[in-house]
Amino acid sequence: MNMNPLSVAVVVAERTLREEALGCIENLPVRVVSDQRSLEDMEDLLDRVERSRTDVVLLEGGLLRGPLDEFARRLKMTASEPVIFILQTTAVAENILEAMQAGAREFLCPPLGKALREALERLSALRTEQVNTQTKKLGRIIGFISAKGGCGATTFAGHVATMAAKQADKPLLLADLDFEAGLLRFILKAKPRYSLRDAVDNMHRMDSSYWNALVSRHDAKLEFIAAPEELTERDLPDPKQLGRLLRFIRTIYPITILDFGRCHSEVALDTLPELETLFVLVTQERLGLENASEFFRTVQARAKGAERIQIILNKVPAKQKPDLAAIENLLGMRPAGIYSDDSEALYETWSEGRLLGNESVLGRQLAALAKSIVTPQTSQNESRTAANKPSGSNSAGNNPAGKNAGIRIPSVAAIAEAAGFGRLLNLMRSSRA
Repeated sequence: MNMNPLSVAVVVAERTLREEALGCIENLPVRVVSDQRSLEDMEDLLDRVERSRTDVVLLEGGLLRGPLDEFARRLKMTASEPVIFILQTTAVAENILEAMQAGAREFLCPPLGKALREALERLSALRTEQVNTQTKKLGRIIGFISAKGGCGATTFAGHVATMAAKQADKPLLLADLDFEAGLLRFILKAKPRYSLRDAVDNMHRMDSSYWNALVSRHDAKLEFIAAPEELTERDLPDPKQLGRLLRFIRTIYPITILDFGRCHSEVALDTLPELETLFVLVTQERLGLENASEFFRTVQARAKGAERIQIILNKVPAKQKPDLAAIENLLGMRPAGIYSDDSEALYETWSEGRLLGNESVLGRQLAALAKSIVTPQTSQNESRTAANKPSGSNSAGNNPAGKNAGIRIPSVAAIAEAAGFGRLLNLMRSSRA
């Protein structure tokens, strides 16, 4: 029987079981992603299983300190939902019954060769069928972050999520990951009882029922979870636990919108590999461009996620045509969109306790962005059409950006030049000379 590749985590201490299991695996298209002889740190194993998308855990009976059904439940909440094969030196009726009741797929005893191979072949066929029928598709996560305070990430996240929910078939999630300010609750006029801190700190209890108790429903198709409100709860979350939470969220929602607040956010850097796109909002101010450059430099140093970043140029005056070539030269990529400065409309809507609508220019631009997120293929076709037209307005979509091959780090002088500070720098240089 032909097998498609599988990934396996081995938790076996007994010598005979280990030798037979590993001997069988090395002759099959099976990749060992974790191999350990004890289970002292369950959280570490769950994190490895999550990150490597493990298909099966080979677990020696007796190594697990807690209940097997709880371990099986925790595994089921990971993205790949790995199955459990229990390996034991002798077949004890009580142990077999306990394993089957807990949800273990197989209970195997030596000699393992043929029995383990056939069990892996059955699992491979099942996994292939699941992939082919797309029985489970992970959702997409879109993030917004400001190059500096006031660039508009929270405004974009709140409006885009609300507008996207009106166009979506299934409920979406809006999550506030700005652990410094957490302003989304203010924009949405929400009074949530729980926050992301409660979710991150209770990943060991996380399942769909527990999650439903944490989130609040903002609209018919939009659920919301806030950043911590109390200062004592605003410590940055553990990166591993936050990553597991986002992977859990992807199993529930087709689209999740995240607000990271301002640049230099460790939370944004830690979660970037989980995101489909991170929109970095900049204006034409020098400080914002410098911060964006520093953020890109940090992303490159971590060597992961740079291709997921796109630039949004925000707060552009109606009669001004920005120098996109200069921005591309200094930031290494062309803005994915240009958005109008509509401060007056924002002030009016917020003072009335509502969000922007189609009556404002920025409201229409944000609605178009929301549509591009809900129906990306349709929006890509529209962007190709728009890209062939002369750019003469500041509306979103007239300056689409495709996949960015990489980020080039500009010098501070280049940033200053593009921001209109070239003369000042030249004067400083001449005075020093």
